[in-house]
Amino acid sequence: MSSTMVVEEPKHNLTTKGEDAPECRYFSLRPPCLQRFARPAFFVVVASMFYFADTFVVGVIQGTVTTTEHRYQFSLSQVGLLLSAFCVGGVIGNVCLILFFSKPDTNRPRLLGICSLMSGLAVATETIPQFIQDPYVPEGFETGNDTANAFQQIKMLCMGEQTEAEHCTDDQMAENVSPNLVAFYIMLLSTLLQGACVMIIAPTVQTYISENTTPRSTAFYIGVWGAVSGLSPVAGIFVAAASLGLWVDFYRIPSSALPVSPSDRAWVGAWWLGYLLAAVLYMLPALPFFGFPKLMRHSRTYVDGRELVNGDEGDRENESRTQFPKRKTLRGTLLTLWKVLKNRDCMLTCLSQAGAVLIVYGYGLFVPKYLEVQFEVETRLADLLTGCLLAPAYAIGYMLAGSLVKRFNIQYRGLVSLSCVALALCVAGFTANLFIGCSNRNVAGVFTPNKGQSHLDLRAPCNSDCACSLSVYSPVCDGHGTTYFSACHAGCKLVTEQEYGDCSCSAAGPTNTTMDPHTSGTLLTVEGACDSHCMSSALYLAVLTTVFLLAQFAQLMRLNVVIRCVSSEDRPVALGILNVAGLIATLPASYVFGALIDSACVVWQQTCYGQGACLLYDTVWYRFTFNGVALGVGILCLGSMLIVWKFPSYTDKETYAVVKEEDDSI
Repeated sequence: MSSTMVVEEPKHNLTTKGEDAPECRYFSLRPPCLQRFARPAFFVVVASMFYFADTFVVGVIQGTVTTTEHRYQFSLSQVGLLLSAFCVGGVIGNVCLILFFSKPDTNRPRLLGICSLMSGLAVATETIPQFIQDPYVPEGFETGNDTANAFQQIKMLCMGEQTEAEHCTDDQMAENVSPNLVAFYIMLLSTLLQGACVMIIAPTVQTYISENTTPRSTAFYIGVWGAVSGLSPVAGIFVAAASLGLWVDFYRIPSSALPVSPSDRAWVGAWWLGYLLAAVLYMLPALPFFGFPKLMRHSRTYVDGRELVNGDEGDRENESRTQFPKRKTLRGTLLTLWKVLKNRDCMLTCLSQAGAVLIVYGYGLFVPKYLEVQFEVETRLADLLTGCLLAPAYAIGYMLAGSLVKRFNIQYRGLVSLSCVALALCVAGFTANLFIGCSNRNVAGVFTPNKGQSHLDLRAPCNSDCACSLSVYSPVCDGHGTTYFSACHAGCKLVTEQEYGDCSCSAAGPTNTTMDPHTSGTLLTVEGACDSHCMSSALYLAVLTTVFLLAQFAQLMRLNVVIRCVSSEDRPVALGILNVAGLIATLPASYVFGALIDSACVVWQQTCYGQGACLLYDTVWYRFTFNGVALGVGILCLGSMLIVWKFPSYTDKETYAVVKEEDDSI
């Protein structure tokens, strides 16, 4: 098989006729200038545009988790449910793909175009709550009567007659359903639709590429396609960081009327701008998708059963492939499904892949939140660090794996071995992160007793008459290492521009003060909590970046294991099962990790509609549960691949022989 050129067969011998002709077309229009784009490389470019938008949303979500949590007073369990809805939609989409869209005669480019449009519509729908609700009132403020000052600050002082209900309007007290709950359900339904559309696209793109290229080129193209996942989250996080610099209602309230700035804890940025941009990016590839042919010009199936790939004779797989029937019954699809389910290597690899996806969608989503809570990194900086370090690790891992498979023509056994090595290093990394972190702050009433108390309680004799609110966490430090939840909880009754005085709960003793010298309390600063002197964030990020790089490396290796251990006819079903397995495992992932974080909460926000977001966490419990669950899942992934390595049901001898091909056209 030394030939790399194929003599053109007569047109009547081609199985692709009429609508199935391997030409770029829009209805009956077949512009000659577009026919040069009917090639795998150009298809990968368009598919990468969609994948850019898909992972761009991941960056936007990561960059706005804390903002949406504060804006709509969500718990992280609710945030996790939103992402679980994405996975539920993905399972529905993949089931439809396996049962109805895995037939050989499916027009895959047309399916991709429809899903691209629907994905953009779904993401745009998520921003509806922003435009149907009243302007947001920042925490610690109330609506002002002066047009020049949109909000007035609520004094967090010890005021005996103050009650939380006084800050709630009559309308708020009368409402039976919280507007934030309405926003939650709108986002839930939108995310469900988005998941159904997006998760149909991934296996469809992989199948279309594998049908039109050889196994070696498939690994390279999928590696290039997957490498986009390292670029777009960076863009998404930077866009999120830039949009959060604008007030959430900047189009309704002038900046001159705002009493807060982006550096304040009460600031809520324009989280929705990133979602609208993502909706546009989702829709851009739709038009090119509609134009691609069902079968590439350089991948034609002839009536004698011989298929030629990219102008070469391809591999033994393509030589022995018979002509697909025009229709495949549901019974035939179910038989193929059962055949794939009995493939032990395929199922164990899918299990390992599912665990890895679980970590990415569960653990990875909350990394910025973890940096904020564990290492006290400022919100926007946490977003930027996550984007600049972890997202490129995705790309490097994917590109490295794809390049190695193509350059060294790594066989089946080698793919499994490399996956095991990478996963073992990931397990070691998560183990190390169990011990990299900060201790809890010395917060009075939470982690250390208040003056005159032997137990932990924010309400103490020294502030029992203050009626302190739990609507805002506004920490103050007494200058001697003790942090108070707010000046009210410290029993402070006097305030200047930057300091509180006459604080009955402080045990630090009198200090110099410019206030009334007859006050009996002490002076506290209002510049936040006392410094914890924790400097471990750089080490944590270095370890985590390496772990995520290796995780993506192993992910592409496992994807190629699935592609190689099944026949070409079974490949669409196998890839569909791979995605469904990942989605089923991911269904509880974001909710579980969100619930784990919520379990570390020690003080919840109290709002006019009930419990809101978490205000203060137990950072030690947070660290061990967050990293411990990821470690357990990583061990499961490694164990599954070790079984495939030790007891393979598919060997290199069964791998289809690949003939050397001219790669200059790639």
